[in-house]
Amino acid sequence: MEEKVLKRMICVAAAVLAVLIVVFIVSCDEKANIKEEVMIEAGTPITLDVFFDEVPDNALFLTDVSGIDTKIPAVYQLKIGYGKKQEADVILRIEDHVGPTGDPVPMTLYCGWKMPDATDCVEHLFDLSGIAKIEYQEGVPTFTTGGSFSVPVLVTDVYGNSSVILVPFTMIDDKTAPVITGVHDLELTGGNPEGLDFFTGVLVTDDYDTEPAIRVDDSQVNYTVNGTYEIIYQAIDKAGNIGTAKANLKVTMPVEAQQSSNDNGDYYVGDGDPYAVAKKVMAGLWRDSEVETARAIFNWVHDNLWFRLLSGTRTYESAAYRGFTRHNGDCYVYYACCKMLLDLAGIENMRVDRSPRYNGNIHYWLLVKLNGEWYHCDATEGYNDHPGIWFMCTDDQINDKYHHFNGSLYPMRAGGSKDYKPSDTPTPSPAPSVSVTPTPEVSVTPTPEVSATPTPSQQQVTDTPTPTQAQQQNTDTPTPTSEPATPTETTPEAQDTGNQGDGNT
Repeated sequence: MEEKVLKRMICVAAAVLAVLIVVFIVSCDEKANIKEEVMIEAGTPITLDVFFDEVPDNALFLTDVSGIDTKIPAVYQLKIGYGKKQEADVILRIEDHVGPTGDPVPMTLYCGWKMPDATDCVEHLFDLSGIAKIEYQEGVPTFTTGGSFSVPVLVTDVYGNSSVILVPFTMIDDKTAPVITGVHDLELTGGNPEGLDFFTGVLVTDDYDTEPAIRVDDSQVNYTVNGTYEIIYQAIDKAGNIGTAKANLKVTMPVEAQQSSNDNGDYYVGDGDPYAVAKKVMAGLWRDSEVETARAIFNWVHDNLWFRLLSGTRTYESAAYRGFTRHNGDCYVYYACCKMLLDLAGIENMRVDRSPRYNGNIHYWLLVKLNGEWYHCDATEGYNDHPGIWFMCTDDQINDKYHHFNGSLYPMRAGGSKDYKPSDTPTPSPAPSVSVTPTPEVSVTPTPEVSATPTPSQQQVTDTPTPTQAQQQNTDTPTPTSEPATPTETTPEAQDTGNQGDGNT
C-alpha cells in the first residue's frame, strides 16, 4: 500500500516538474525571441514584428507609440508586454539612410553662357529629413563645343545621404549674328517720333534663334531740328551675337516749330501762373454740357499745340505753363494742359501711364468721367496711322501700340473694362546669362527636434495603460534620446534681385 502511494507521489511530482520545465522553456524561448534593440528606417511605421522573430499572440506596447513621428530620426526607450505578465525594456532607433529623390530639368544653353545653378537643374525633390545641399558632382561644367551632355548633380539630405541625378545638357555653339533685311530710309514731318514705325517691312533671321530681339538706336537724331540723321538697327540672338543695319531718317519741322535761340527746349519757361493763363483759356471753352465742354478742351489743346520733345525737370505746373504760353511740348505737356482745364471745369479726371513702354518711350493721357462713366481721352497730336484726337474711347477703341496700360490700376471703364497689361519685352544684352542662386552650405551636426516628441494620451485604457511616476508597469510616450554627430539642415540664402528702372521721355 505504501509502495503504491509512493509511486503515485512520484508520478505527480514528475508531472509537476515537467510542467515547470515546459513553462520555463517557453518563458526562455519568449525572452530569447524578443529583440532588445532594433533600428527602423525613417518613415517606417512602428510595429511589434520588428521586436520579435515571431510575435506572441498577447504581445503589446506598454509605451504609447502613437505620437512618435517616425520621419524624424531619434532614439526611444520603449516597454513591451508579452507572455504571462512579462515585460521587456527595448531600444528603438529611427535612422535615415535613404538619399533624396528627384527629376532632372533638361537644359538647353549656348556656349559662353553662364551655367545655371545646380538647384535649377533638378525638380520634384523629396526627402523625409529635408534637402541640405544641391551641387554639381564634378564642379560647375564648362563647354567649349556644342553637343549633348549628361551632367551629374549631387543632392544631399540633412543626414548626409546623397543621390546623383543625371541632367541632360544641350549646348549650342552659335557664332553667327542675325541677319537684318528690309531696312529702308524714313521721313518724319512734325517732330513726333512716336508717329514713326521703324519696323514695317524689316525682317530678322538667325540660324538658331527663332525670335532674335531687334532694337533701333536713334540717339543721333534731333527730332526738333531739320536734317537727315543716321539710325542703326541692332538684332541680337540668344547667344549674344549682334547684327547691324543702317538707314537714314529725314526730319522736317514746320517753320514755327523749329528751335529758336530763345527756347532751350526745357519744361520751365518762366515763373508765370499757369492757373491764371488756364482760366483765360477756359473762359472761351464752356459749353452746354460736361461732354461738350470736355470735347472743346481737348480740341483746343490738340489744335493749339504742336509736338516737341523736351528736356529738363518736369512738373505738372511747368508743363502746363509751357503749353499755354509756347504752344508746344511733348505728351506730358498735352496731358497737363488738358487736366488743368478739366479741373477748372469741375470734370473728374485722372492720369494714365503707358505700360510697358513703346520704343523705349512713355506716354500720358487721361481717363475722364463723363455721363457717369470713365472714358479714355488723349489730345496729343495725331500719329501718322491715327490722325485726330482720342475722345471718349473705351478700352477696345484705344487699345493700340501707343496706349497699352495696366487696367487693374484704374477704375472700371465704360464699355467693359479689360486688364490691358501686356507682357514686358525684355531688353537683350550682348552677354545673356542665366540667373543663379547661391549653393547652400551643409554643416554636419543636427539635433533631433525635441518639439517633435509626441505628447502621451491622458486617457487610460486597459490595453495600453498610462502610468504614473510611482507605477512601473507602463511608460508614457518616450522622449527621444538625441543622436550625436548628425548633420544639420541648411537653408539656402535668398538671392537679391534688383529691378532695373528706366527714365521717362
